[in-house]
Amino acid sequence: HDGKPLKGSDVLILGIAYKPNVDDIRETPAAEIVRILEEAGAKVSYHDPHVAVFPSMRRYGSFDLSSEDLTPERLAKADCVMVVTDHAAISWDMVAKHAKLVVDTRNTMAGRDCAGRVVRA
Repeated sequence: HDGKPLKGSDVLILGIAYKPNVDDIRETPAAEIVRILEEAGAKVSYHDPHVAVFPSMRRYGSFDLSSEDLTPERLAKADCVMVVTDHAAISWDMVAKHAKLVVDTRNTMAGRDCAGRVVRA
């Protein structure tokens, strides 16, 4: 809808842990999402306050990704911000204020005044 192909797009994933507020990545949906995005040619990165390095997984191998700092500048730079795990430690108001496009799989943007477009998934 934004006239930009997925290939070459900067996609920032928020939360890769299996569930909120833990560091457990076993059975996380984030691994499959990263795989699909990378295969489509997206430049994928993530922020997770509980998982500093995306560990190697038996089914997916290694993604060679580390958690990035979440700043207003980083959010504004991303073509798409995808919410995968809704950790309490993430500033959702900052996400709402600075992201141009949020794919919200956890309804974190509900009731927030969002500067960009929100797609509920």
